Amino acid sequence: MLTATYSIIAIAAEQDKARHMLGRMQQQMESAWKGLQRLDFAILDAAFNRLMHFDQFCRSRKIERYLMPTLRRFGREAELLVVELEMLGAKASGILRAAGEHLSTSFDHGMARAGEVCNSLELYCRHAFLRLDREERELLPMARRMLTVEDWFSIAAQCLSETSGAAKGRQGRSSPHSSHGNRSSANYH
Repeated sequence: MLTATYSIIAIAAEQDKARHMLGRMQQQMESAWKGLQRLDFAILDAAFNRLMHFDQFCRSRKIERYLMPTLRRFGREAELLVVELEMLGAKASGILRAAGEHLSTSFDHGMARAGEVCNSLELYCRHAFLRLDREERELLPMARRMLTVEDWFSIAAQCLSETSGAAKGRQGRSSPHSSHGNRSSANYH
């Protein structure tokens, strides 16, 4: 039972982080759009890059890497929901890619194209929120209902293995020799 609890908490923590990140980015974009008389391409580019990082984060979440593949094996209802969520994610990613293409040509086409970029970024956010909402309202309750203790244990083992590997990677990067050799005067102030 503890493994199910650990898995659910790890997945829920990532869900909360994703929702918080997306909400914060959306608020920043909205206030940036309202405060500008003319859209600044640097602000658009920064917003696009933040959303690209967010999109990559979403695709690497435990819910996508471990929970959804496990649920796929549990019949048609689970398979359909997973497919619908994957389609929502693919659509959002496609919108974001199109926004990137619009952004790269907006320098040449000016403000008309910049408005399309803003609309695309906002549309991406709406699709991402929709997916997060459906994961929370439909996928997680389905997982709690369908998965066995063994399934949760397998997911927890994968999560712990991932956490252990990340910690070892951080330790290797922060060895005593690597942190002292490259100090600048800025580090002493």
